[in-house]
Amino acid sequence: MKKTFFDAKGNAILLGREIGRGGEGSVFDVDGRPGLVAKVYHSALSSGRQSKLAHMVSAVDKSILGYAAWPQETLHAQRHGAINGFLMEKVVNREPIHKLYSPAHRKQDFPRAAWDFLVYVARNTAAAFSTLHDHGHVIGDVNQGNVVVGTDSKVSLIDCDSFQIRANGTLHLCEVGVPHFTPPELQGTTAFDKVARTANHDNFGLALLVFHLLFGGRHPFAGKPLRDDVGNQLEADIKAFRFAYSHNARSRGFEPPPNALTLALVPNSFGGMFERAFTEPGVSGAGRPTASEWVKVLDSLRAATKKCTTSSMHIYPSNLSTCPWCSLDSKGVVYFIDTHAYQSVGNSGFALARVWAAIEAIPAPSSLPLPSWNSRPVPQPLPAEYQSRRSNALFARTVIVALGICLTAAQPALLILALMLGGFAWITFGRVNYGPERNRRNQQLRAAEQRWSSVSARWDTETGPSGFSTKKAELARLKSDYESLGAKEQRALEELKSTAEARQKQRYFERFFISDASISGVGAGRKAILASHGIETAADVNASRIKNIKGFGEGLTRSLVDWKKKCELGFRFNPGTAVSAADQAAVRNKFAALKIQIEKSLAAGPEILKRYRSEQQQRATSLHKVVEEAATALAQARADLTVF
Repeated sequence: MKKTFFDAKGNAILLGREIGRGGEGSVFDVDGRPGLVAKVYHSALSSGRQSKLAHMVSAVDKSILGYAAWPQETLHAQRHGAINGFLMEKVVNREPIHKLYSPAHRKQDFPRAAWDFLVYVARNTAAAFSTLHDHGHVIGDVNQGNVVVGTDSKVSLIDCDSFQIRANGTLHLCEVGVPHFTPPELQGTTAFDKVARTANHDNFGLALLVFHLLFGGRHPFAGKPLRDDVGNQLEADIKAFRFAYSHNARSRGFEPPPNALTLALVPNSFGGMFERAFTEPGVSGAGRPTASEWVKVLDSLRAATKKCTTSSMHIYPSNLSTCPWCSLDSKGVVYFIDTHAYQSVGNSGFALARVWAAIEAIPAPSSLPLPSWNSRPVPQPLPAEYQSRRSNALFARTVIVALGICLTAAQPALLILALMLGGFAWITFGRVNYGPERNRRNQQLRAAEQRWSSVSARWDTETGPSGFSTKKAELARLKSDYESLGAKEQRALEELKSTAEARQKQRYFERFFISDASISGVGAGRKAILASHGIETAADVNASRIKNIKGFGEGLTRSLVDWKKKCELGFRFNPGTAVSAADQAAVRNKFAALKIQIEKSLAAGPEILKRYRSEQQQRATSLHKVVEEAATALAQARADLTVF
């Protein structure tokens, strides 16, 4: 039976079917107004809550409606009675933002979203926060559930009635919070209904969402612990500012988890912004980066990306020389999947025989002899202290010998005594301990010899044929790989049959998300830690892998493994879909991309080899000074030892 409510003017509002229910209220369709829905509370609202909603309706404007499912009209069970709910925009074709930044969820919910799309969503999220802050509002309970996004990249903020709003001189607080999105200075708060939030608190949650989007859903405070007091609880690590990706993360007791992206992915300016957001200066210094600051830098990042030749889904910052996604793929960590059906690349005009003939026609450069120098360095004199000791010793010996001669001349019988006295003087006063100085100069010689050896090897590599030969050997390996591509592709297609059941089971397990499951002892914080170690679905659950994560002992590991076993009970292998067209397309796409990549490398080979010859003298000239300095240092070190 349909329910009738009234707006603030007394007009009847007829509610349709219930489309959602929560602990606080239910959401209904609205007859005749398909773009809106009604939220009706289960219990009567306090006068303060009614005042807050009335103010939100009066304060709404077009810019807020562009980013938030904001209350647009109040609802009343009786004409001009108490407020029981409100009308808001019907948010359709939107998913919680974690289904985009989570690699496992993204494969199913946003399979065509590449990294540039995530950057754009991060930018739009920041723009939503900026709009709310510009109007003096604070979100308060920032979390992965109250930001939703669509395939059009549009971001909407939901649950707006929980936001912190200042209405007619009264501050209506946000009374809830999610621990792993709560900033360090508020960690441990048990009653948010007594805490006035600020935009700077929101900026912590915003930076966390941006980090999640750019870095594959990893939590910035979950990493590999380096101390016993670190990594025991996510909330404690947040409170202690243990940013696992910081430039000084090791001193904070963390390093990034295995196979994680690092801040090297993005321009240096981003590193500074994340440091401000997640470490002490964000609280005690100038504050965390604002939403408008994030909009600006994310716009710049979005305009400076490039696409990898291996996959159309591999888009990354143009300041990087290599594709980070290819590197992760090689380790079995797949962030983006290519969903396009196989399309033949056609005839590229590449002829291996012609290209290889051109490569073979380029002769190797001859060796250039090392430059020689006939420098005659002057040995470095002994330090003054040794000079003084030697002078004193010579004087003492002279005096004693003269005394012996005088004694012998005066009394020949004293010759033996004079000889004994002279020997004693020679031993006592004639020896100078040169050991420390000799050792120092020997060390200098060894260092000079090592440097000379290194410089000589560099000369051979950069001016001789070795660099040319290494490059040609690399091209020869690529030629061999190219010639075997057809056979390897055929074997990979045949292997699809033998691995069909395992792949079906893998895809089956990927449908069960840890974030959605109720697993004993594994709450939101532990789920975030698991996700930061790349464990998001039943397919990722492996006992030995989980035990390596601090805080997951035998009990929690067993809970996760038991949960996976329960999931597996529903699996049935379907031989009829053992090898799908998508499976075959994935294999063919992989080898087609590899074929194009090798063709480009081989086609560039002749020019690269030619440059080795044409640039030989240029490299020799640039190395001349380095060689001269190393040779001079070696000659000097050898000469310095001759003083002994």
